[in-house]
Amino acid sequence: MSMFVALDQNGRLISIEEALRGLACNCTCVSCGEAVIARKGLIREHHFAHYSNKESCSIQRESLLHLYAKELIRDNLGLQLPPMPDAYPASDDPTSWWDFVEVETEVPQAGFQPDLVAHLKDGTQLFIEVAVTSFIGEEKLERIKSAGSKTVEIDLRELLYRKLPIPSEEVKSQILEHLPNKTWIYPETPPIAIPLSSTSPSASMPAPTGGPAPKCIEHRFTVMGMWVSARILQSGSIAVRSWSFNPQIAALLRTWRDELGGEYQKKYKSWTYSPLAREEVLSRLQQLNEQR
Repeated sequence: MSMFVALDQNGRLISIEEALRGLACNCTCVSCGEAVIARKGLIREHHFAHYSNKESCSIQRESLLHLYAKELIRDNLGLQLPPMPDAYPASDDPTSWWDFVEVETEVPQAGFQPDLVAHLKDGTQLFIEVAVTSFIGEEKLERIKSAGSKTVEIDLRELLYRKLPIPSEEVKSQILEHLPNKTWIYPETPPIAIPLSSTSPSASMPAPTGGPAPKCIEHRFTVMGMWVSARILQSGSIAVRSWSFNPQIAALLRTWRDELGGEYQKKYKSWTYSPLAREEVLSRLQQLNEQR
């Protein structure tokens, strides 16, 4: 597995395209911290390699998103946020850019540790949680409420399956300026009832934010004579695997990955698709199901 990102001398993410060739890049591995070389020859695909020549580290996109979000908010000292609950904007623009005096990373609080602590001009603090697959659970929520500090959660799970490079301007804009992925945790946003189809197989799945971690919901199908499992994960994504290896099923799931967005999880031998593709994947499996 090739490495296409590393940390520069200031500890910030840098792509192989931006790095100087060889040791001149002055970079380290995102995963293990070892010095890396930027290999930018004429034949092979450009990539980073460990100086010790050991095997490339496996750098998960989830980790990159989490790291990049924290880096961007620290460097830009600000974030576009929706209005606070029960607060109304002074203009027709329902959004607002929050300026920070300073942003600290993972400062321990009473019983929990937010990803970022932003210090505001009025002397108060804003806790910022970056969520990709792990969201605020009931216990942490109660401790946030006890702390009484403004808290916002940024939901980046959609970017987990979109094939946008990290770092990039598109991902930067999604993290800093996109509003639908930001939710006020404290003060609490009044719940909004969203009707779901009673025939939807995932209609009973609880939301990940502000409550206990839901159990995974599993659906089973028979496809090409094989049992196929489809599990709805806490993040809202769907993980699909065949109980026994079948090259035709593997090829089919790979095709869906290329079409709908997703990735192969080698550890679990499953194909994971984004929350946006969940209903489509379930529908396709239902159509292929041999025991309808």
